[in-house]
Amino acid sequence: MRAFVLCAGRGERLRPLTEHVPKPLLPILGRPLLFLLVESLVAQGFRTIGLNAWYLKDQIRRRIRELRRVYPDVEFRLYEEPELLGTCGALRHAASFFTEPTLVLNGDILTNFPLRLIYEEALRHQTLCLMFCHRFPGLNRLRIRNGYVTDFAEDSPEGYAYTGIQVVSPEWISLLPPERELVPAYRRLIARGYLPRALVATAFYWIDIGTPENYRRARMDLRSGKAVIPVDLE
Repeated sequence: MRAFVLCAGRGERLRPLTEHVPKPLLPILGRPLLFLLVESLVAQGFRTIGLNAWYLKDQIRRRIRELRRVYPDVEFRLYEEPELLGTCGALRHAASFFTEPTLVLNGDILTNFPLRLIYEEALRHQTLCLMFCHRFPGLNRLRIRNGYVTDFAEDSPEGYAYTGIQVVSPEWISLLPPERELVPAYRRLIARGYLPRALVATAFYWIDIGTPENYRRARMDLRSGKAVIPVDLE
């Protein structure tokens, strides 16, 4: 199984914390967030992991060298961007990595939901793209009908939130239009009849550390035991 972690962004909402440290390397209980994500992926059977880098990419590169020493049986591939390409731009730039269905996750999230189950669900349905969704106040912008994402709109009680986790196929990567960001690109694909499948789950831990408030909350949740990362699959 393979996964791709998005690590290139500036983390502007987290400034000044990210002035000298890229967001995926911010410490969580004394360890970079990226290390927690990789540990979770490896524990769940992912053995080929791709990452992109642009902002403070020397630090990302150095940390990947450490990860290679810690996990010698895991293949890490780094895709350095010539400029900040956005989510879909990053996937197109790393198109050679996506030779089979691949789990893609934002490098600023913590969750205890088994990532392997999301991957296996995509394989079960042989879908071009599967977006992992839930309900989260303020972020419920996806519209889902009959198991498929049909639109992106304003936050609404009827909507769902995208977790920043998806599984994409090589065919989906080849279909991506030239937009940099996910929402406009996926809207164009939906208009053409290519609807991402939605996997909706409840009652699990999830947080995006992209704001100072959420970053503090994530650290508190881990210290208190509310969040346990990585998930124990045994």
